[in-house]
Amino acid sequence: MSHVRRNKSLILKKHLFTKSSNVMRKIFLFLILFSIFPTVSFAQSPTQSKIPSSEGLEKINDKVDELKNKIASRVAQLNLVEKRGIIGIVQDVSDTQVTVSDLNGRNRIIDVDEFTKFSGEDDSFGISDIKKGSKISILGLYNKESRRLLARFINEITIPLFLYGVVSEKDDENFTVMLTTEDSEYSIDIEKVTKTFEYSDGELKSSGFSKIETIQNALVIGFSDPKEKTKITASKIIIFPNLPKNPKIQIVEDVKEMASPSPTRKPAPTTQ
Repeated sequence: MSHVRRNKSLILKKHLFTKSSNVMRKIFLFLILFSIFPTVSFAQSPTQSKIPSSEGLEKINDKVDELKNKIASRVAQLNLVEKRGIIGIVQDVSDTQVTVSDLNGRNRIIDVDEFTKFSGEDDSFGISDIKKGSKISILGLYNKESRRLLARFINEITIPLFLYGVVSEKDDENFTVMLTTEDSEYSIDIEKVTKTFEYSDGELKSSGFSKIETIQNALVIGFSDPKEKTKITASKIIIFPNLPKNPKIQIVEDVKEMASPSPTRKPAPTTQ
């Protein structure tokens, strides 16, 4: 009987030893894994989504409304501003503003800031070089509400003249014509680059210097000589042969002498 009890106790001790050995083996394996992968987290706590309170929702709505107002204001500003260009003659100038008279005779206010770029004959051309009477072109942002142009580019230019009058004289040797207008008389130089046209019967046709005649209406587009304002180099000439002369334009020899034709002499009778 004692022998049986001794065997049971041995079996129990052996079982306990085996079980403890397995536990120690698992602990040892866990320590090895932890030493190799120290940053591995074996469990993650689930995140909890928070529902904003009524005060939080009100703040969010206020921010959304503020953003909507900013976007609407910006859109309105963009609708009021457009790119536009102006050509004109300077009437007044200061460090931050230029007033020009455009081609239609209307005064325009041009704002100048640190972002405005200038260009002219000299590389150093700037706001200080713009004087009253200067001819400039401006490209910038036009505000429809204030009717002012914020200049981005200002260039010094030469504006062509548009002269309408009557051809009073023609010089075939020097290729010039005299154009008489209501208030003055101009000497027009015809160059190789000058383009001549004739407008008649509702059509604009290419023409030439040889077809220009005196007492014809003409439109001349060209540039004046800096030293002699009444001397014009023509870039284009349009002749209107069928239009009557403007009665306000006075020509010294309005119509060249139209003397009655001298009677033709009869041939002397031949003597037989």
